[in-house]
Parts: sequence; structure tokens; C-alpha cells
Amino acid sequence: MSRPVEQALANLIPRHSGSLPAELIDLANSLLAQSRNKCSNLKPEEEVARVYASANLACERLKTSLDLPPIEPRPPIPPRVYKQLYAYLDRALVSSAARQRARATAGKGARTPSRALPQRVTPSKEKSLEGFQSQRSAKKGLLFSGEQARDAKVPRWVAPVVRLLCREMQTRRAVPHILAGVESILCLPCPEGERGVEGKIPALVAMVWFFVVVRMRGPRGQALEGVKRTERVRDVLRGAKDDERVLERVGGDEAAWAGWEAVEPRDVNAWRKEIANKGWKDLDWYRNIGEGVGVDGDEEAEDEEMPDGDADEVVLPEKGRMRAGTMIQEQFRVTRARRLEYEEWKSALLAKISEMSADGYTEDGAAEGGGRR
Repeated sequence: MSRPVEQALANLIPRHSGSLPAELIDLANSLLAQSRNKCSNLKPEEEVARVYASANLACERLKTSLDLPPIEPRPPIPPRVYKQLYAYLDRALVSSAARQRARATAGKGARTPSRALPQRVTPSKEKSLEGFQSQRSAKKGLLFSGEQARDAKVPRWVAPVVRLLCREMQTRRAVPHILAGVESILCLPCPEGERGVEGKIPALVAMVWFFVVVRMRGPRGQALEGVKRTERVRDVLRGAKDDERVLERVGGDEAAWAGWEAVEPRDVNAWRKEIANKGWKDLDWYRNIGEGVGVDGDEEAEDEEMPDGDADEVVLPEKGRMRAGTMIQEQFRVTRARRLEYEEWKSALLAKISEMSADGYTEDGAAEGGGRR
């Protein structure tokens, strides 16, 4: 548990020199354990940031006593979702020190008889507000001062393109994990050394899609996502700028498509090595993916029909998922991808039959030949 917590703490206070205080690590681990006990019903997109939010809470609660440097949150999920998650955990989780103080105060109040308070001099207005003002300024880390920087690093087209890719590849449930992965890799410092790849964001989307989907499919995931599927991913991304739904959300001007470039196999392979070898899979976005949970969502759900103002929030379709015992099982559903595969197979088979017919092959002839043998 401590390694992802320590990594999150290091990302939150990058200006801290030396090793992390043991008290800070202990509190973050304690808050994480409490959150799993008290707040076990988080949404999938919130679960991605559970460790990060617990570490953020620990930093906020100990920044004064440990004299921590400024906290610089860069959460692995969209800011609006993270603010709600942080506020929820802040209300639900209480530090052990606070619990001890509450118990001591309650016990002391029960034993001590009431008595008159001693006379005190009324403090001045400046003195009264001094403590509150310092606390308000210290809370600045929660206001996402780096949100503009994040928006500059994560282009506007990323979310609509990821949703298009998952819709076409029948992997709708992977949307929140792919968005979290792309944003984490673009916004967070490299876990191990220097980055080996910069830019090539469409290729990054393709590679994160592959890692997420393979993990969600389980042990047989890599066998299912073969060469044809990989080529299909590249084809979908190549046509993303011509998709009507994507254009409605992003627009057609060049500024909206900043950072877009053609997807090349060598760029996808470069991102594969970067993600696999530089510790990116040790972060929350990947560790919180449920292995073998499946990737297929509701075919009819329109997960893109949301106001433009909420474009950075992820909506996961909840209804219509195929489970064992339902009337129509997933393996029997006729989807667009399966129709295309069938048409390819049919064309190849008819071509083979035509070729054999042209060579003079007939069923009767084959039977006679077999009989003569």
C-alpha cells in the first residue's frame, strides 16, 4: 500500500527535499484505509483517484505541523470530479489525532464540573481574523491553481476522441480509465527518470486504450486484442477529425485540434515502451482498473449527450450491460465490428471458391478422385 501512497505524496509536494516524513505517510495510509472502509461505494471514475485524494488530505492536515512546501495537486481525474471526491472524503474521514482530541474533550467534559470562565480581554479585529486568514490562504491547493496548465497539456479533443474510439471498438466501460491514463501521463512528472517520448498524443491514446482494455478483459485480453484490432484502432483515430459527433463537440478550427497528428505505428510502439518501462503503470489510473471486469457497455447509450460545460466529466452507462442469465448474451450480439469481420470473411471465402472453380475443381470431381484413390 505504501508505494502508491508515497508516489502520490511526492507528486503533491514536488518541492519537498529529502525523504517524506513518516508521520505524513502514516496519516495518508490511515486515511486510505478509512476511505476503503467508510467510502467503499465510489464511482469508477472516483475510484481512480482514491489514493491520490487520501494523500492530498494528509498533506493538507499536516502542512502546518510539518512545515510542508506548497501543495500542488494534479489529480488523475477531471477537476470537477476530483473536487467532489475530495470534499466527500474530507467530511467522511477523521484523523486519529482528531478522534483522540474528541474523546479527551468528551471525557474531560463529563468529569469536570461547570465553573465561570475567567475574564479575558476582547481581541482586536485584526487579531481575531489572523488565524482564519492564514487557513484560507493555506487551502489554495484545493482551488486547482494548475487547472489552466492542465488544460494546456490535455487538448480539448482528447475526451471526444476517446469516447469515439471506445464506441467504435465496443469498449465503452474503458472510457474513464483511458481518460485518467492519458491525463496522468500528460500532466504528472515521469515516475522514473526523464520522459522518453513527448507529444504524439493520438498515439498515446491508442496505447493507453490497449493497456486498459487488455487489463479489463483479464488473462486472455492480449490474445483477444490482436493485429486486426490494433489496425482498427489506428483507422478509427485517423478518421476522428471527420466524425460528426466529434466535430460537434470540438469544432473544426485548427486551434481546437492543437496537438493532433497522424497515428504512426512507430509512435504507438514508442509510447508502449515509455508506459511499460518508466513506471507509468504503477500510478493510480492503472492500479485501479479491475482486472477481468469486462469492457462492453450499452450499445444504445449515448454517453456523449451531455452539456458542453461538463465535457471533462466522464459518464459511465449503467443500464443494459450483458450479464449471465440475461436473454441475449454478449457473444451472440451482432455489432458493427462483427458485421465488418463477417463481411471480410465472406468476401475472402467467395474469392477462394471462385479461384477453385476457375481451376476446374468440382465437388463431384473431388469425390471421384477420392474414390479412385
